[in-house]
Amino acid sequence: MPMVKLDVMHRHHPHVQEKLYGERRSLGSTDRFRDIHEHDHNRQRSISTSMKMSKTDPQLPMPSSAPIQLKISSGFDFGTNEYFVQFRVGTPPQKFLLIVDTGSDLTWLKCRYRRCLGNCTAHPHHKSRVEHKVKFDHPFLANHSSSFKLITCGSDFCLGDLQLLFAIPDCQVPSNPCVYDYSYIGGGAATGLFANETVTVGLTNGKEKQLHDTLIGCTELFNAMQLKGVDGILGLGTGAHSFTHRAALDKNGGGFSYCLIDHLSHHSATSYFILGYPPAEPLSVAPVGNMTFINLHLGGPFNSYYGVGLIGISIDGVTLNIPPRVWDIQKGGGTILDSGTSLSMLTAPAFDVFMEAMVQKLKKFQQILADPFAYCFNNTHYSHEMAPKLRFHFEKGVVFEPPPKSYIVKVDDILCLGFTSIPFPDTNILGNILQQNFLWQFDFFNKKVGFAPSQCI
Repeated sequence: MPMVKLDVMHRHHPHVQEKLYGERRSLGSTDRFRDIHEHDHNRQRSISTSMKMSKTDPQLPMPSSAPIQLKISSGFDFGTNEYFVQFRVGTPPQKFLLIVDTGSDLTWLKCRYRRCLGNCTAHPHHKSRVEHKVKFDHPFLANHSSSFKLITCGSDFCLGDLQLLFAIPDCQVPSNPCVYDYSYIGGGAATGLFANETVTVGLTNGKEKQLHDTLIGCTELFNAMQLKGVDGILGLGTGAHSFTHRAALDKNGGGFSYCLIDHLSHHSATSYFILGYPPAEPLSVAPVGNMTFINLHLGGPFNSYYGVGLIGISIDGVTLNIPPRVWDIQKGGGTILDSGTSLSMLTAPAFDVFMEAMVQKLKKFQQILADPFAYCFNNTHYSHEMAPKLRFHFEKGVVFEPPPKSYIVKVDDILCLGFTSIPFPDTNILGNILQQNFLWQFDFFNKKVGFAPSQCI
C-alpha cells in the first residue's frame, strides 16, 4: 500500500544548496558544536517544561491511503545538526525547507500576510499585534494562496484547543486573527497567525495528494538564529494538531519511519521521511538485517514526545551501575527519542557513571579540552575499531548498538564523546546523531518502535 513520502536530503544536495546558498555559516566544527550544545540545552529545558503537562494517547483512524514521503537533509554545515524536509504549502503550492521536529505539534513557516489591500486605515484587521514584522528572505506569501483560511480569535477553536499551542487569549474583536506567541526558553520566540491551509505531499506510489484544512502557523516574527537558512518547523509530535495527526485524518497515518543520513556522508546521499502505517517490509531504504522492536510510550507524562523503555547502558559487555530511578518516568526519569536534539543527554546519575567508564577505556589517548564537550581526545593513533562497545538496553532484553562514529564524534581534528549532562530529575534524550544510519519505524497502533542499521539510501 503506498504511503506519504517526504524527501530527506543531505546538506550538500543541490536542492538544499540552492535554498541555503549565501547563508552557510563559516564556523569551525568546535564553534558549530558549541552553538549546537547551547541549542540542545535550551531545547531540553523546553522539553522538560512541556512534559509536566500530560496528554492522553493520540486516537488515530486506521490508515487506508498511500503513505507520504518527504526528502530529508542534514543541516550540519549551516550551524545545526537538525534535519530538513521539503514542504509545499498553499494553492498554488509554494516550496519550503522545514526542520523535522518530533518534539513539537505546531507546523509553522516564516510568513507574510497583508490583512487588507490598498488604503487599509479603516480595515478592522489593519492593526497587527506584531508591530515590528521582519522581511524574511523566503516567506510564505499567504495572500497568494487561494486556500489560506485565517482562524479568528473569537472562534471556539482559538479559545479552546489552540490555547495548548500558545494562542493569545486576548480577543478585542472576534473577527481578528487568532495569534500565537511561542516563546522558547533559550530566548527565541515565534509570533504569528493560525490558519488552515492546503499541503501538497508526495506519495510512495509516485502520485501526489492534497491535505486540505491543515493547521499551520503563519509566523511574522522569529528572533532566533537557529532557523537561519530554513523556513520553519514541521511539527511531528503526538498531539491532536501535529502534522502526524493531520495526515492520519486523511488516512495516511498510524505511524512513520525515517532514516537519518550520516551528517558527514557524501553529497549524493539522500533519504526519506515516510508518514503512514508501518508496513511489514520497510519502504524506500533497506535495513541491514531484521528490524528489532521496542515499546513506544505515548501521551501521559511523555506529553507530545516519543517515550521508550530504556533500562540500562553497558560498555564492552559490562552493565553500568546506574540507579534504576534514572530510567523510570514515574520517579522523575524516563527516556525519549528526539529528532530535534543533536547530542544525546543523560541525567547526572547516569552521565557521571557513563563518563567515568568511557574515560577509563580511552585514557591511553591524549585528552584535549574542547568546550562544550565533557571529554575529547587526540585521534592520531585511534581508529573506530578501538572504540569501547556501547550498548543501550531496553525492556524485554532488546539491545541497541550504535556504531562508534555515532557516539564518538569528529570535531575539527579531534574526537569527542557526543553526550552531555543534565540535572536529575529529568528526562534522558537519545539525539539525532546517535540515531543516524539506522532506519527507525514508529507504529502508533501497536505502540512499537522498530530499528535496524541502514545506509539510509
